[in-house]
Amino acid sequence: MESFRVAIVGGGVCGLTCAVGLSKQGVDVHVYEAAAKFGEIGAGIGLGRNAINVLSSLGVYEDIRSRAMQVDALNLKNSARRPTDDIRGWFRYHSGMGGHEVLSDYGANEQTAQGVHRAAFMDALVQHVEPSRAHFNKRCTHLTEGPGGKGTTIHFQDGTTAEADVVLGADGIKSVVRRYVMDTASLGVDPNVKFSNTICYRSLVPVVRAAEAGCTFDYSERAVCFVGENKHLILFTVRDPDSSPEKYSLPPLAAVQQVTKEEVLNAYKGWGPEVTNLLSCMDSPTKWSISVVYPPIKSENWTRGPVAILGDAAHGMLPHLGAGAGQGLEDAYLLGQLLGHPQTKASNVEAVLRAYASVRQPRAHQVWENSKRAGDIWDSRAGYYGIRVEEVRSLWGYVWHHPVDADLHTAEEILITQGVFEKLQ
Repeated sequence: MESFRVAIVGGGVCGLTCAVGLSKQGVDVHVYEAAAKFGEIGAGIGLGRNAINVLSSLGVYEDIRSRAMQVDALNLKNSARRPTDDIRGWFRYHSGMGGHEVLSDYGANEQTAQGVHRAAFMDALVQHVEPSRAHFNKRCTHLTEGPGGKGTTIHFQDGTTAEADVVLGADGIKSVVRRYVMDTASLGVDPNVKFSNTICYRSLVPVVRAAEAGCTFDYSERAVCFVGENKHLILFTVRDPDSSPEKYSLPPLAAVQQVTKEEVLNAYKGWGPEVTNLLSCMDSPTKWSISVVYPPIKSENWTRGPVAILGDAAHGMLPHLGAGAGQGLEDAYLLGQLLGHPQTKASNVEAVLRAYASVRQPRAHQVWENSKRAGDIWDSRAGYYGIRVEEVRSLWGYVWHHPVDADLHTAEEILITQGVFEKLQ
């Protein structure tokens, strides 16, 4: 494989996973992170079967699992589950009102899914990245073509620059790299970011406090979704995280605000006792105004020369299927496999990036649409009240039932057809 340098802008879940994949393929990769160290804002991250397969193929899943099995933070007193058990299936759906009757118990034995605290996830990934390849306090401000039109120059807020043959933008919903790729950097407002008219309250509740408040559900066994009109509530367990203040500091974005417990309780006024008892236990909840990438970015606009976007930068979506992170992991995995491919070299890397985009865009966009549909169902806007198992199975199934190397095989076929790669006998 011909040597070339890859720079990843953004060291979150998606960017760090991509760095791990590239480094395991022997690619010269460096990560540029705006913060002073690797870390993620937020509590839980959902891992469906597709995401677990990616992490297993990269050889990091057992490290993550050993740090982050979900049994402590909402494991009510009488649970007999062991700390090493996976959560079987995904959601059990209840009405948010009255006696919280079961609306559907989807997939109790169909899939293995897991919720992971983001800090534990990141701590596991960091062990697989050489410290010398991580660069902190490097907030990207803009990109330009490299000297002589070769490669790309990344400009940082501190006045420094970095040169790379390939730049990958894993810098989130407000991506600077996307604005370069889409040639929208000169516009005052990013035309690819829209407020979704959705807000999300988030908080962690200690298990002991929940039990003392009268909560009776065992959230350690299954993730639970309480369904209501124009709102819903999702609960899953996470192992007691590091409570260091820096782990929970809010990002410098107006989209996230600290709010009072009373505001959240008022939003769920009239809901049943399990919900109100649980919400009464919150400390320092946050309110997130959810933005999405819309309208969808066409695959040809995911790349510009040797620059490409991935994760939320390419397809930031609503959180209702818990699938956004998994799609970013699929992006990262495919990029690692393609850029580390024996037939990839500096002279054909742009074609390789275009093949990546043409494969990943249709699937990511379908998950985007499915996530929107899931929100309509959970919030009783789907034209019916309740949970239709077959429709829910279809939404989850599209996310989960995706062979880990399917995208790689498709991309290789594209590149062989185009004459970029040779067909191996």
